[in-house]
Amino acid sequence: MFNYKEDLDCINWRQLFHLYDTVGLVAGYGKKKDHDKIRDAFRQSYKVVTVWNNSNLIGAARMLSDGICYGMIFDVGVVPEYQKLGIGKGLMAELLKDNDHLCIHLTSTFGNEEFYKKLGFKRHKTAFAKYPFESDYLV
Repeated sequence: MFNYKEDLDCINWRQLFHLYDTVGLVAGYGKKKDHDKIRDAFRQSYKVVTVWNNSNLIGAARMLSDGICYGMIFDVGVVPEYQKLGIGKGLMAELLKDNDHLCIHLTSTFGNEEFYKKLGFKRHKTAFAKYPFESDYLV
């Protein structure tokens, strides 16, 4: 029913910007509508997955990685009218495909912790972060 695609060649940037304008993410650049930063961040990613309903982009996610030891998942976003249909789970499956050898890290958005637990992710006992701005995620 939905079509998952990897890489940047298929991306309709206008639709991707609209997705992140709606759901936020991309370190706050979505809500700020800083489309140049979003495009640059996606171009610098190790792996990008998008999901389509016909010609409409309805979700996206990306991974940063060295390809050897570690991967970090960011910006798993689905347009609101398509949430709770398994699309996020599909995006995660596509991101993780062929990356079983990596230690994968991610930060869940508030309220989505159970989603990641169901996918086999566990809380990290010693994780730390440093942001260049104030964040409710840091204690």
